[in-house]
This record gives sequence, C-alpha cells and structure tokens, in this order.
Amino acid sequence: MRKNKIVTLTVVLIMLFCISGCSKQNVGPDCRSIMNACSSITKNETFDTCVSYGEDLYEESFDGLYGVQYDMIDDGAILYTATGGVADEISILHIKKGEDVSIAREKMQDRIDERMTTFSGYKPEEVYKLENAIIMVQGKYVALIIADDSESFENEIRRVISEGGK
Repeated sequence: MRKNKIVTLTVVLIMLFCISGCSKQNVGPDCRSIMNACSSITKNETFDTCVSYGEDLYEESFDGLYGVQYDMIDDGAILYTATGGVADEISILHIKKGEDVSIAREKMQDRIDERMTTFSGYKPEEVYKLENAIIMVQGKYVALIIADDSESFENEIRRVISEGGK
C-alpha cells in the first residue's frame, strides 16, 4: 500500500514537472497586454491595429520586418496604423534566451535605419519620429517605439512589465 502511494505521488510530480516545463517560458505579462496598455494612452487615432504572436499575419510578416528569427521569440506584438503613411510603430518582443536580447536590439536598430531611409524620400516630415525612436530593453523584453511621444509609451511599457501585467 505504501509503495503504491509513493509510485502515485512520483507519477503526479513527474506530470506536474512536464506540464510546467512545457509551458511558455515568458512569466511576465504577455506582449498583447502590454500593447493594450499602450493603446489606452494613445492621444490620437494613429495606432489603430495590433497583431500579436500566434496570429497568422504576425508570423507571416515578422521575419521581413525585423530580421529576428521567429524561433528566437516566445511572444510579441506590433501596434501600428493600418492605412500607413506614418512612421509610428510600437513593437515588443519577448526573447526566449537572454543571450539573444542583444541580437534583437541590433535588429530593431536596423529597422529604424531602414525606415529612416524610406521616410526620408517618402515623407520627410515623419523623420523626426525615427530620429527620436527608442529601443527599450527590460529583462527579456525588447521594444521598438516610434511615435510623437516615445517616452510616454516607454514609461507605460516599463510600468506594465514591472507590475507583471496588472
């Protein structure tokens, strides 16, 4: 009888370990929640579309936008204007491995440089947003913030991450 209890307890513990080990590694707030918080502080209609990790559109466009390998992340979201014509963009990634954070940061800088080239010839009045863009790193989160008031969005993102999504 005692042996059966030990075996049962062992099996239950192994199952719990497997379930927790197979779950998503991101223990902080999910990126969609962070973007929802950013949407709530938007002062105008610039940011009207959000796509996030797990959605087809996100996965299909991700590699082309940022150059970060999709398998390096376990969460992410992009907030932007669907009609285009503005440089505004907020993207946040949750990187699986801490050692890949610097790669993601570099790729976000590449994104700014690419958009700077595009908007310089297309809509030069938007370039100031790119010149004042912020690449934020907090733990395994990497965010790209291109907006009129990038600092407000950075503060909101940091707040949500620090509070664990509350």
